[in-house]
Amino acid sequence: MSSTATLHPQGPTVKPGDPKSFFHVKKLVTEAGLVGRRRGHYLGLGIVLTVLLAGTVTGFILLGDSWFQLLMAAALGLLLTQFAFLAHEAAHRQILASHKRNDKLGQFLANIVVGISYQWWMNKHNKHHATPNTVGKDPDIEWDTISFQTEDAKRQRGLLKWITNRQGYLFFPLLTLEG
Repeated sequence: MSSTATLHPQGPTVKPGDPKSFFHVKKLVTEAGLVGRRRGHYLGLGIVLTVLLAGTVTGFILLGDSWFQLLMAAALGLLLTQFAFLAHEAAHRQILASHKRNDKLGQFLANIVVGISYQWWMNKHNKHHATPNTVGKDPDIEWDTISFQTEDAKRQRGLLKWITNRQGYLFFPLLTLEG
């Protein structure tokens, strides 16, 4: 066992900040079988989401002019968020065996199904992965509705201040509006 890890009853621990820690953890996770593709899971999820999307579109058509359309819109928002998560998994090469086929699937899901630019998202996401949680470099922690820095939280006013004060509770509902 290397100096970065020690044995505990719960398993090995890794010292934070050690440059070798990522590779050590990656090796442990890989050896535990936690990074293999789960094609059956994604196929099943894709089928369920497609059936739910078809049902939601059918509901839109059958309801006509009705306030119940708001329920269909909420369902559509949740479903499109799930399709965006599938596009994310394809971008990480987790669904199909080939990189090219994962990219094509990600492009289809993001551009056609969800309606966001796959290329824009990939550029932003790659910047995030290149410098995760680095102030001034990671676009995912820039000043916006959610505050990741104390200084940013202090800058918020009005509704944004109210959201910031409750952002732990509001994080997932706000995430549905991200796209």
